[in-house]
Amino acid sequence: MIQEKGKEKEIEVRTITHYTYMLFSSRAEEAEYKAVIMITAQIGFLGYINFVSDGNKLPKAMKMHNLYYFYYHMQDMPAIVDMLRNEGPVYLFYQEDDKNMCRLATTMEPVGEGEMHHP
Repeated sequence: MIQEKGKEKEIEVRTITHYTYMLFSSRAEEAEYKAVIMITAQIGFLGYINFVSDGNKLPKAMKMHNLYYFYYHMQDMPAIVDMLRNEGPVYLFYQEDDKNMCRLATTMEPVGEGEMHHP
């Protein structure tokens, strides 16, 4: 929970443990989703990260039937796949009363952590 100006705002935090992604070949330019990443946690299936065509308006993040639905543009997909592939842990943050604060994130880590250093 986060306290803000006398109001309590609940932020749900889930650790993403696995993912799979799909790129659709036959969807028209106006299709709702061009690609989808399905995410899971130790507790089971978490939800979907949906990618819409660049320039289209993004729907607000939502939670329905205990599943999370996040939305990004296609141009953001490489960065998100890179985060899931190369960072750990990766978290999903969901805030019902402020959808602009819903996000995927890592924790603080030292600069250059995990980089190969050659003598």
